[in-house]
Amino acid sequence: MARAQDKCIVLPPAPEDDDSLGSGGMSGPLRRCEVIEFRPLADAALGWTVARYRWTSAKPAADPSPRSAPSDVRTAEEVVLFDTPTPGQVRPIWHDRFSTGEDAVWRSVTPEAAPARGGSTLLSVMYCVNGTGGCGQEFLRRNRNRSWTGIRQAWLDQLPSGFRGRIRHGSRIDPHSLRAEAGFYGDGDPNCCPSETLFVELALRGNSLVLVHHSVAARPEK
Repeated sequence: MARAQDKCIVLPPAPEDDDSLGSGGMSGPLRRCEVIEFRPLADAALGWTVARYRWTSAKPAADPSPRSAPSDVRTAEEVVLFDTPTPGQVRPIWHDRFSTGEDAVWRSVTPEAAPARGGSTLLSVMYCVNGTGGCGQEFLRRNRNRSWTGIRQAWLDQLPSGFRGRIRHGSRIDPHSLRAEAGFYGDGDPNCCPSETLFVELALRGNSLVLVHHSVAARPEK
């Protein structure tokens, strides 16, 4: 555990990662890495720990011209989840990598986890984009046999007609309660300020999050 807490663990790029930090996805080899966070996830009973690494990649200075100076240095972050197979030891079970900086797509990648049925664990990963694009949320289930299963968000297709198009900046689902809320936009609402909030209650059935109940409430005027 001490090594993972003090030094970055080199992991292969995630198979689904379009912005890999490997030698093919960065402008040069990985030069430097620092641990910027190492902490248990909120639910201590899971025994999971999250680490954040900051990587720096620089292009070899074969061309000393100004063209190869600051623009060739790129930074990225990596989020790693560890479980604890034995006390004092950690093992990486999931990770994702994303470029950072002014031109980067992603602003943050935030994992959460909660116990699920049958001794499995529900993993939520919130992806937020730079600018005003909002956030998206994905779910995986860690099964007792240590395999992963993707969770489909069927509830979005179960909303009344037209509702999905009024959720412009995503929703935030609590993995423990499976309750969520989202800004609910009307035709005349500015991008910053939806006039209503959509509340939903969900259930995990099989490999899908399904809709149990929904309601809409007006937001208080400021």
